[in-house]
Amino acid sequence: MRMVTLSVTEKVGTNGAVGQSLQIKPGDSATVKLAGQLFASGHIHERQVAYDANNHSVRVTFASQVQKAVRQSIPLKDGEFKNYSFQAIANKVLAPVGVVLKALNPPAGWEKPFKYVNIEPDETPFSLLSRLSKYRGVWLRDDKNGGLVAQGNADKKPAAEFVEGRNILSASCLAQNAPDTTVEVTGQQRGDDNSTPAKNRGAFSGKADSSGSNFTTYKRTQADIPADRDDLKQAAGYCQLLSLSQQVTVRIVYQGWLLSSGNLPEVFDQISIDSPMLLLKTSDLQIAEVTFTQDQAGTRTTLIAQKWLTSPFGVQGAAPEQTDAQKATSTVITPGAPIVTGPGGLAGHI
Repeated sequence: MRMVTLSVTEKVGTNGAVGQSLQIKPGDSATVKLAGQLFASGHIHERQVAYDANNHSVRVTFASQVQKAVRQSIPLKDGEFKNYSFQAIANKVLAPVGVVLKALNPPAGWEKPFKYVNIEPDETPFSLLSRLSKYRGVWLRDDKNGGLVAQGNADKKPAAEFVEGRNILSASCLAQNAPDTTVEVTGQQRGDDNSTPAKNRGAFSGKADSSGSNFTTYKRTQADIPADRDDLKQAAGYCQLLSLSQQVTVRIVYQGWLLSSGNLPEVFDQISIDSPMLLLKTSDLQIAEVTFTQDQAGTRTTLIAQKWLTSPFGVQGAAPEQTDAQKATSTVITPGAPIVTGPGGLAGHI
């Protein structure tokens, strides 16, 4: 969720009676604009006042409307959903906290109903939707209007280009082996009068393998809901994508808040970077985190970008052209797209 901490000024009331007429107080509805553009909608979460002989300061913290979905337990008497889609479950659990879910480029079949979903004790709407999202191939984030977004594939076109010596104040890059190159998710089904425990236990599994790596690890996890083969394939690919995205992590600091497009950067925006000092020239990075700052040094933006965050089909099939320095000192990272397999050796791409 979007959080903003800022120092503000307030007029002191008669005889210093500030507390009698606070201009900004916890619980107030608020919006935040950066460079004249709406950044977040929500409420004032905290207010802190301090003073000494020489200074008086007021600092407030703003939280996105989505904070209510992150902190509040689901207020439902019925703790089970039968044959509800992801969107239908989201509508049910988010309505009491005033948050709306919208889908952006969701994958095909994401509206497939879940057979059974049980709410865990004290579970929040966000934690419930987060654990279900891996079975539908969507990623959760908030938006500027205080809503929750179920993100599918992101736009392949870079939202901004960063070039060393032109618009990068500082940068760093961490390259490492993916923690898990093979992920398998196993699951079981609910029993009925026509099945046996042996048939239901470990009935299905989904597996995702990454090719093109000289370092392999195997991770096996258990599904937390009754799931069929397709659900488990999706979950395996989702978990592996989390691992593959850690192959390359780049931190970029630039002057100002806006991108060259004139827009504020958003999580999942695709960017390109050309930096011989980092031995990196690529256009398949996606923004994972954005931090805006303003102080005596001016306005700055820090981006954390990673190799993949959404579907690996967003990665270019051909290696990007490199500079002469890069060709002499580096090896292009070109991992293949995950290959998903299920029981009986069935294979297909996610």
